Amino acid sequence: MKTAMVQGQSRLTNSHRVFMLLTLYRWLSLIPPLVTFFISGFSRATILAFLLAVSANILVSLFPRRINRQLRTRPYLLLLDLALVAGLVFLTDGWHSPYYLYALSPLLVAAFYFQLRGALLAALTLSLLYLPAVVASAWLADSGPEWLAVVTAVVGFFLIGGAFGYASSMVRRLRQARDELTVAHRDLEVIHDLTVSLQSAADVEEVQERALEAVTLNLGFERAVVGLVDQDREIITGWVGRARHGQMISDNSQSYLKQIPLSREGGPVAGALRFHETRQIMNCPDSSDKWISRSFGITHCLIFPMVLREHPVGVLLVDAAGYEDDASRMQSLNSIASQAAVAIGTTMMCIDRAQRLAVQEERLRIAQDIHDVVSQSLFGIVYTLDGSLKLLPEQPEEVIPELERALRVAEETHNEVRQSILNIWPSQMTAARFTDGLRKYTTDVCQAVDLQLNFYVNGDFERLSPQARRCLYRIAQESLANVAHHAHATQVAISLDVQDDLAHMTIEDDGRGFDPDEALVRDYNREHFGLRGIQERAKILGGTCKISSQNGSGSS
Repeated sequence: MKTAMVQGQSRLTNSHRVFMLLTLYRWLSLIPPLVTFFISGFSRATILAFLLAVSANILVSLFPRRINRQLRTRPYLLLLDLALVAGLVFLTDGWHSPYYLYALSPLLVAAFYFQLRGALLAALTLSLLYLPAVVASAWLADSGPEWLAVVTAVVGFFLIGGAFGYASSMVRRLRQARDELTVAHRDLEVIHDLTVSLQSAADVEEVQERALEAVTLNLGFERAVVGLVDQDREIITGWVGRARHGQMISDNSQSYLKQIPLSREGGPVAGALRFHETRQIMNCPDSSDKWISRSFGITHCLIFPMVLREHPVGVLLVDAAGYEDDASRMQSLNSIASQAAVAIGTTMMCIDRAQRLAVQEERLRIAQDIHDVVSQSLFGIVYTLDGSLKLLPEQPEEVIPELERALRVAEETHNEVRQSILNIWPSQMTAARFTDGLRKYTTDVCQAVDLQLNFYVNGDFERLSPQARRCLYRIAQESLANVAHHAHATQVAISLDVQDDLAHMTIEDDGRGFDPDEALVRDYNREHFGLRGIQERAKILGGTCKISSQNGSGSS
């Protein structure tokens, strides 16, 4: 809108400048009559003709803007100037009149205002007035006109009028092409800026707002509305509208929740999405679409489908009154709808992917916790109960401590399971609690009472995040369980070095060792979470896990 106003003002300014040049031409064209006065003298008729020409020039010079405006709205006023020119020719000896250049001024005006057609029509009218004036002047002078000169003058009218009229037509076309290119360039800038801004949009609502801002504020449309497609329920809802002055428009909160089915009952709005084509609603004649006018004040509505890979994601409604036949603006709106569709669809896919990844990560976390806590604890309980059964009934006094330990392990397992379900982990875990917990786990759960544990914690343990402490603790648990059950080791050394938010943990044992590649394949095939669980936990922290071992030489 602002660009159109600037272009209109520029045209008026240029028109005024050209009109002033034409006025200057009228004054300069009086030089030949003045020279004639000095060469041939003057008579009453020549003085009258000169006074008429000067008076006309004075009138044009005093009221240029008003005459300029009147000629644009009332082209027939140019007949007065043509009649004046014919009168000057009649008063000044007809075919050899010194006012020939002055006679061309209305032709130039017609060429400037009305292009080629107007210039040729003015040349024809001037010819029809010029010939009787020449004949009448020759008759009064009792002499015959020089017809070659007369024909030359008439042909000159058409040649000069046609040349300037054609030039004016070309200038007008070039100006229109420039204006169209200016609008197209501005629209492309709007689309480019929208594309860049949509890349940083945090959610779908922000995409809607930025698309509406581009349509109303930047392109200048009065109102626009964006609705989103709910693929699961096959409806269009989530309507958001914006006016050109920046205010969000809606009659009430129910407009946002308005639901239009993606079926034939959805009217033109749903039809535009189903058939992927732009549609118009003139004054909302369809009763099913009257809510557009009632809720958002849009009477002449253009509907642009927003489709991504043949899947509808939303719809753009624009109040396009006055722009129905502007193909370039319609193309710009289509481009905006396409860019918004890509942004909305991409955002929706990212949200859906994030949700699915969150579910997958939560499942993996629960599975790892069940393996690290429940399965190891149950193994210890089963081992204890099996040993207790073997001691009964001959040694009941030794069974009681074993059962008490099994009960303690079961209670701890219950608490661990509850914490795992609620994802609760004490953020105040210290290095001392870290090592004490692992010692207790080794003795009570793994039942490795003869296994010597050596801990070395260097650096500020408190700098680690709760998630990092949790993962490192689980990694150490799983490693100790593997050592207790499979390594036949006598001692294990756990070293944890913390430096600048980075942690390096090493677990070494003096057991019989194993083949890491074979163990990883066995874990994968049996869907266990042992060594692979350790690697996954390290990966969650953004780290790596290196397993070094060989048969008969321990592991790390």
